[in-house]
Amino acid sequence: MPDEERKPEVTTEKIDGIPLYLIPKAIADQIKKKGDAVFQILVTKKFHHRYTVKVETSDEYAQRAQEEEPARKEGDGHG
Repeated sequence: MPDEERKPEVTTEKIDGIPLYLIPKAIADQIKKKGDAVFQILVTKKFHHRYTVKVETSDEYAQRAQEEEPARKEGDGHG
């Protein structure tokens, strides 16, 4: 429908199996691709000196956080 606002598709970039010396290039490429929207960069060591680089934008982070921790209902909480 023409009046509906379309949300951009969530496309968290995850690059597996990167050797240590290529991590800066992988991060730089993702920053060029996503621009100022980059919110979080996670680098995780896997095995045999290989790493995974995950780059998330603020919109992607907000959506993931909302899915993982739904808003509290009235009456929930302490007391």
